[in-house]
Amino acid sequence: MHVLLKKTSYLPTLILRPYIDRFWTAEGTAPAYSLPTMAVGTGAEMIFQLKAPMMIVSQDNTLHTPPMHAIYCIRNQYYKATINKDHFFIAIRFKAGAIRHFCPVPVADVTESFPDINMLYGDEGRRLTERLNSSTSISQQLEWIEGFLLSLLNKYHRPHTLVDEAVRQLYYNREIPDLISFSANLGSSYRQFERVFINNVGITPKSFQQTARLNNTLKHLLSHQIRDYLPVAFDFGYYDQSHFIRACRRFFGDKPGAILSPASQDQHFYLSSFNASGSTDKK
Repeated sequence: MHVLLKKTSYLPTLILRPYIDRFWTAEGTAPAYSLPTMAVGTGAEMIFQLKAPMMIVSQDNTLHTPPMHAIYCIRNQYYKATINKDHFFIAIRFKAGAIRHFCPVPVADVTESFPDINMLYGDEGRRLTERLNSSTSISQQLEWIEGFLLSLLNKYHRPHTLVDEAVRQLYYNREIPDLISFSANLGSSYRQFERVFINNVGITPKSFQQTARLNNTLKHLLSHQIRDYLPVAFDFGYYDQSHFIRACRRFFGDKPGAILSPASQDQHFYLSSFNASGSTDKK
């Protein structure tokens, strides 16, 4: 069986680490097209395709061709990407809630879309993509990308204590109460909290909470190579096996057993290792 994707991760510079989990590259290795999953996510990615254009298939089997250089923003559905040996890309994986610091428009405006970097950032975006296409040196390409991101951060940095604290708690706290009480504890009415959250993160707090729970459950299962998933699912707040299976189908498009099987490890965009730091955490 062919390995589908060769993946390599790189640490960003210190200034970018509060906002960016990693830079990573992916290169197709199989001669025939395969369909790795781009699951529903809480974060966003900036993807620079440097070989063949990548097409993606939505849940209703609609075929999309995103721009060669685009932001793959918050998604309310999973996609299947068409990948083979002709594909290579560099991606920037932003931490949950962090894309707003690099975006000239509210995140809500680019949710469930793939804005072209050349159009979104004008001449600055075009200069970067031209440079990336002119070089095959990963170190040089990453240096240019870091310079671009630092420039964006300087322009668009949007501190917001309420949003940052909400993201932190909703992502990591398994014991979040109902969201009305949660917003009140943050000093906000739920309606105001939801409006601010959507504008800065791109989805509702409830959707974010549900997605984060599944992400964290699957990351734990994958990183520890646990096949008996049900005790872990209970620990992360799922009521029963059916509840967890429904979440996996909705956000990932498959059953837990298929997602966790060794044969599927290169069939999705979860990262199996972080080579640059030695971390085994998956994002």
